[in-house]
Amino acid sequence: MGIMMVDCLNNDTVRQFLCATQLAAINLKNISKEVDFILMILSHPILKKYPLKTTYITRFLKAIISQMENSGIELPDELYLKYVEFIQKESNEGPFYKHYVLDNDIISNELVESVITIQESISIVSQGTTGLCTWQAGIALSCWCFKNQDKLKDKFIIELGCGTGLSGISACINCRPSEYWFTDCHTTVLNTLRHNTQINETHHKFNCKYDIVQFSWNDIEGLKMFEKKKPDLILAADVIFDHTMFEPLCSSLRYFTNNNTTEILLFCTLRNPETYTKFLETLQKYDLKFTQNILPKNYSILLQQECPIYIIHIKQNVVHNQD
Repeated sequence: MGIMMVDCLNNDTVRQFLCATQLAAINLKNISKEVDFILMILSHPILKKYPLKTTYITRFLKAIISQMENSGIELPDELYLKYVEFIQKESNEGPFYKHYVLDNDIISNELVESVITIQESISIVSQGTTGLCTWQAGIALSCWCFKNQDKLKDKFIIELGCGTGLSGISACINCRPSEYWFTDCHTTVLNTLRHNTQINETHHKFNCKYDIVQFSWNDIEGLKMFEKKKPDLILAADVIFDHTMFEPLCSSLRYFTNNNTTEILLFCTLRNPETYTKFLETLQKYDLKFTQNILPKNYSILLQQECPIYIIHIKQNVVHNQD
């Protein structure tokens, strides 16, 4: 019996490869048993239409070849041919994509039905923003949405600093919120987000209304758009890396908690303890009551988690006076 796509999609190495996980985080010790899965994925039309970064594929294939040679395992000709094929494409400048399989128990034999496809920048900072690539806390939030669908059902949700849109697209596809608003302040980010929603709407049903809204935390007037319609839940991931934005962010969060019903969940990667502590102090300064929990290290195979990821939960019991 031949290899089925569903077998590929339930394989951890394949799932890590599809979202371009750092090679150091991938266990290649048993890769000889998984080579056929990788070759099958590489030949799929979706990876031709929405390709991974070419240099990542060549490094990945080279690592497989080295691992098999060092183990004395005979290499299939197709593996060498694929490696040579992608070496010749290395000058390709993109655009490039990543494909996220969030479900741990795929039953569909169709790749396009099982992945969320995201166009991302090849640079951490691009066009003056960090929002054109997906960060670890964003992946964590996406997985959390998938695992906590009941907590999003029938909720009006606003995501702050939505970036490439992975978290929100996960929520719109896998959960049933009443409405989902993607917000970010950068026009380039929002244009990329529109592209990503269009890609995924081609293959998936979005189970809610959604809107893409330009919103800056510094824009006090912009908050007025939320006066008539209060969100049930605010989501954000990896938004606390810049200490100069703590005050406007916390000011916006305080505004949302004034109705005493809105909950806030912030997914934060602990890269710099001093920065994280400073943010917590700013929350306290704005009288925002919070709890924090650390995400388990084995939360998802898609997470590299070189640094801990914290979930900050804000829910007020006291109505603030409007400033």
